Amino acid sequence: MTDALIPRLGGPMGRHARRTGVWFTPLPWAVFLAAGLFALLFLRHVPCIQTDADDVINTYIRACYSDLQPVFLGEGLGLGGSPLTSAQMTLPPLVAVLVIASRAVAVALGAPVAVGATLQEQVDASVVFFAVTTVALFVCFLVLVLCMGRLGRGHTRSPSWDAVVVAGSPIVLAVGLIDWTLFPLALTAVGLLLLARGLMVPAGIVLGLAASAGTMPIAVVVAAVVALGLRRGWRMASAVGVGAAASFLLVHLPLLLADPGRVYAFYHGEVNKETGYGSIWYLLELVGAPLREIGSFGFAVLVLLLGVLISWLYVTGRRPRVADLAAVVVLATAMLGPAFPPQTALWLLFVVVLARPFHTELVALTATQVAYYLAIWGWLGGGLTIAQSGPYLLYWLAIIFRWAVECWLLIRILRQCAAR
Repeated sequence: MTDALIPRLGGPMGRHARRTGVWFTPLPWAVFLAAGLFALLFLRHVPCIQTDADDVINTYIRACYSDLQPVFLGEGLGLGGSPLTSAQMTLPPLVAVLVIASRAVAVALGAPVAVGATLQEQVDASVVFFAVTTVALFVCFLVLVLCMGRLGRGHTRSPSWDAVVVAGSPIVLAVGLIDWTLFPLALTAVGLLLLARGLMVPAGIVLGLAASAGTMPIAVVVAAVVALGLRRGWRMASAVGVGAAASFLLVHLPLLLADPGRVYAFYHGEVNKETGYGSIWYLLELVGAPLREIGSFGFAVLVLLLGVLISWLYVTGRRPRVADLAAVVVLATAMLGPAFPPQTALWLLFVVVLARPFHTELVALTATQVAYYLAIWGWLGGGLTIAQSGPYLLYWLAIIFRWAVECWLLIRILRQCAAR
C-alpha cells in the first residue's frame, strides 16, 4: 500500500532532500488542530447555554458545565456590576479585568446590559458574553500551543511537535471552557518561554501577571526561582523573583488601596478552603474519616515537603530543570489541595508535556483525567451518589485512579530531578 501511494504523493524523498516547508513544520498543523478542537469544544457546550430565564438547564447531566454564564449572572454583570468592586473578591484580579473586557465587547455587539435589565435580558447578554469569552480563551489556547512549540522536545533545532500533543488533547476538549484557566496558563507559558530565551526580568514580570490571574502560577514561580538558583545562581533567580513580585503587587495595588481586607480574604480563603470534590481528603470524608481544617493542613504539608525537597536539592548539588521542578510543585499542589476542580487537569497536562512528554505518561494522565471529568458530573448530577441507584463507587474509583497516576508521575519526575 505504501509503494502504491508514494507515486500519488510525489514519490519518495531523495537522499539529499530537506524536510522543510509546511508539511514538515508542526506549528501550522498545531494551530489547525487547536482551531478544530476548540470549535468542537464550543459546540459541545452549546446545549448547556441557557437562553430562557425560566428554563434552567441541568448541565451536570449533559456533562458540559461552565462557570462563564453563572458568573455573569451571579455577579450581576448584566446589571452593570463589576467583579473588581463587588463586596467579595471572587475572581483573581486579571481574570476580573478579562471578564470586564469581554462584557464590554459583548455590549458593543448588542448585549442588553443595563442597570434595570430584566432577568431575560441578562440571560440574553450572558449568551453573547459566553461567545466573546470563548473567542478570548481560544486566543489564550493558541498562545499556549505556540509556546509549547518553542518549549517542547527538539525546540532548539525547530518547533517541537509537542505543540500538537497539547493542541489535540482530549483533556482540553473536556475541561477547556469550564472557567478561565486557559488565561493564566497562557501567561505562564509565555513567561517560561521568555525564561528559556534568557530574558529573566521580562519572564518574571509575565509570571507575576500569570500569578495575578490564578493561584497555580504562584507554584510555577516558586519552582522557576528555585531551579534557576540551583542551576545558574541566585542572582539570576532573584531577577525573576523580584520581577514576578513587582508585577504581582502592582496589579493588586489598586485593590489593596481600596480595601486590603477584601484581598486578604480572597487569598486566605484560597489557602484555607474547606474540603471539596475530587480531593483525596474528600474521599476520606466519604469513607468516614473526616479531617478538620484540611485546607490549612494540606498547605502546611505541601510547604513542609517542598522545603525538604529544596533543601535536599541544594545540599546534594542537584540541578533540576525548571520544567521538572515546576511539574513536581504543580503535581504536589494538585494532589494535596482540599479540592480538585476538573480544570486543574489543564495545568497537569501542561507540566507533564514539559517534563515527561512520553506516550505512557500522556495516555495515563489523559485517561484518568477524562474519566474523572465524567465521574464528577455523574456525582453532582445525582447519578453516582449513594442516594441514587447509580454505581457510586465509580466516582470513588475515579478519584483513586486519578490520584494514583498523579502520584506515579510525581515519583518519575522526582527521579529525573535526582538524576541531574
